[in-house]
Amino acid sequence: MNPVPGHPPYPPYAYPAPFNTYAILALVFGAMVFPPLGIYFGSKAKGQIAQTGERGVELATAGVVVGWIFTALYGVVFLAWCGMAAVMLGSAPGVQP
Repeated sequence: MNPVPGHPPYPPYAYPAPFNTYAILALVFGAMVFPPLGIYFGSKAKGQIAQTGERGVELATAGVVVGWIFTALYGVVFLAWCGMAAVMLGSAPGVQP
């Protein structure tokens, strides 16, 4: 590498590592599509990032956390819906236990 006269020599530019695809999918699935897949993709992304050195561990962690939160919320809503359906069906007029 021959420096240009009058300019200090600079090292070549190092491009940043790419984002892990599973980390991006973890956040998308965890927040918007199907939260259990966000948990799966986030866990898988963390393992791949540890091996390859890619970026995105923050996205993977956020996908796992959001996936668990939404999975728990969906579970509570589902149980409440089942409880309301049982109360409504159990209190129908003309139905004897």
